[in-house]
Amino acid sequence: MAAPSKKNIAGYDQWSGFYDAYPNPTVTMDELSFPALWEHLSGKRVLEVGCGTGRHTGKLSLRNEVVGLDQSAGMLSVAREKLPGLQFVQADFLSCGEFAPASFDAIVVSLVLEHFRDPREFLTRAAGLLRSGGELFLSEIHPHRTAQGTLAHFRDPERGEEIHLESYPHTEEELQVAAAGAGLAIKQSVDVIGDERLGVMRDKWRKYLGVPMVKMFVLGK
Repeated sequence: MAAPSKKNIAGYDQWSGFYDAYPNPTVTMDELSFPALWEHLSGKRVLEVGCGTGRHTGKLSLRNEVVGLDQSAGMLSVAREKLPGLQFVQADFLSCGEFAPASFDAIVVSLVLEHFRDPREFLTRAAGLLRSGGELFLSEIHPHRTAQGTLAHFRDPERGEEIHLESYPHTEEELQVAAAGAGLAIKQSVDVIGDERLGVMRDKWRKYLGVPMVKMFVLGK
């Protein structure tokens, strides 16, 4: 299995202190659109992979038993402070031995898959942790944008440096093949297009109106 990226762990540790306040149109469209795919979950055991600062963890925990997993100690420190009492695990998803096979009803993954070179390896691992009938909810930077070089990055406001994290663009066809190889069926596919809400938030984000921003899938086992 692939080793965790030290560059990404350090990068997210650096980003964690200002991540929640950082203006990011991709995260914004994910925040506005992704919860609608899994808001029906209730009374389920849910694993959130790459939970970061707990953007979605808190919402998921309102009606479910949630475990948040991330490799970044900095991100998890923020999440634990915001959401005391919830279970968070610092580990590499591909090699973590914390969880038994078929121990989750649902897995939620937001803006994480791009950091894995082989999506089939990731999806196979996820399928192994899902119970029969379980669902995987996946949100990613839209392939239209990753093909143009848009991948995870941020600017540190104090140091003034641009940080580009280790990421790999995946086409929609590649994700479909990877899902089939992992034994997962695509139940729903959603293209999230930039809309007027972005322009209202920031005038310079109007350039994203009509642009495919996020691609979301619901995969079933």
